[in-house]
Amino acid sequence: MRTTHWIRTLTASTALTIALIIFSGYAKAAVPYVPYTYDGWGDRVWSPAAYVPDRIIEGEKLGIGSFNQPEDFYVTEDGRIYVADTGNNRVVELNDRYEFVRQIDKFVFDGQEQTLNKPRGVFVTPGGDIYVADTGNHRVVRLKEGGNADLLIAAPKSEYFASDFVFDPKKIAVDAAGRILVIADRVFDGILEFDEKGEFQNFFAANRVTYSVSDYFWKRYIATKAQKERMVTFVPTEYTNLDLDEKDFVFTTSAERTNTPIKRHNPSGTDVLLRQGFASPIGDLKYDKRGQSTLIDISVGPDGTYSALDSIRGRIFTYDSEGKLLYVFGHNGDRVGNFKVPSAIGRKGDSILVLDKELARLTLFKSTDFGKLINEAVHNHYIGNEGRAAELWKEILSMNQNLEIAYSGISKADFRAGDNEKALKEAKFAMDRTSYSKAYKYLRKETLKEHFNTILTTILVLVVAWAAWKSIRKYRRRKGGVSHVERTP
Repeated sequence: MRTTHWIRTLTASTALTIALIIFSGYAKAAVPYVPYTYDGWGDRVWSPAAYVPDRIIEGEKLGIGSFNQPEDFYVTEDGRIYVADTGNNRVVELNDRYEFVRQIDKFVFDGQEQTLNKPRGVFVTPGGDIYVADTGNHRVVRLKEGGNADLLIAAPKSEYFASDFVFDPKKIAVDAAGRILVIADRVFDGILEFDEKGEFQNFFAANRVTYSVSDYFWKRYIATKAQKERMVTFVPTEYTNLDLDEKDFVFTTSAERTNTPIKRHNPSGTDVLLRQGFASPIGDLKYDKRGQSTLIDISVGPDGTYSALDSIRGRIFTYDSEGKLLYVFGHNGDRVGNFKVPSAIGRKGDSILVLDKELARLTLFKSTDFGKLINEAVHNHYIGNEGRAAELWKEILSMNQNLEIAYSGISKADFRAGDNEKALKEAKFAMDRTSYSKAYKYLRKETLKEHFNTILTTILVLVVAWAAWKSIRKYRRRKGGVSHVERTP
């Protein structure tokens, strides 16, 4: 086992080195990063690029002046894009062709004109209502299609908040029932939940407190009273962003460096995210001195997929509905397709957009043929068309034999087709313990059923033989004419 692992590691390292050399020679101008994935041992292995940079969207090219520290954007179902241009105190609307439509920097509420101040979050409902986290003014604003506001949400009045609480909303989402979910700075009790009238209801999905055993032991049993007062209080980690899926389940990211930086909350706030891959969805599995990935935004895609944005290394990690890694792309830098300070991620059709706060631009990534094949295979698996999914996974393997999720997909198709022996073999290649166990269980049942008569006959023959041997032995003892008692001197 150790030898196999060593060989796999050496092979992976060699492949990455070769990829770097090749990339520097021919593809560097088009793709300014080396795409990769992870194998079942947690080693990084080369992969073809699933997404490549296609274009950038900048304020100057739109004719509205440069963006200034933009922190968020939202893409509607019909392809319109709303950018929270934080430093310019405005929200910029683009159409589906990335053309400037309008900017919203002021609005009318109750007959009075008011302005936005440092907006850090934006969300648009299917009905056209625009929700803005107007951070500098310590409120949430709801704008109607015409540009006028009909709702302002200020600091909530509740026993849960101190009298000097400062409401600084930064991210926002609204579900189909009109429930308004707000992530605010310095709020550690969870996501603030408001009703459609702006009344505070409760906290939603609070993070658990995270701390090391040594910290807890020191503070609980060893530290003096003075030391305890100087120590940082254990508090839950703040959420960094949120997004809604088609069922209005809430996906969140948090800056905590644990095994659960990504969560999927049901209506009661319970985390129900599936984590069936060989590693939990946390971003990079191996990293340098900068530490584990810091996931600052998440975008829910079709078929249960989701993409998370890492601010440390400028990478995008995409997972399927079971929490299995599909592909990784992106990197820090200042070239097209690189980021300095990535701040938000979103989807527009099959494309993925990333907003850079420092470079003040949106980068559009389009899927390659390799990426399209993966997306199509995931879709067919999601809708239960395993046969077609298996065909696609096999085609994908001809392009990248390092993609272990492909072996897992083929294993599931073989299992559905009743070929448990082949499913077992493919699951082993994929290091998919769940699929392997399921295939093994059914293969064992199948084997027992197939050889049941033989096994039963063998058992009966052995029982009869054992009984006959006992009878013969007893008969021979009697034939001797003496017992073991009589033989005693």
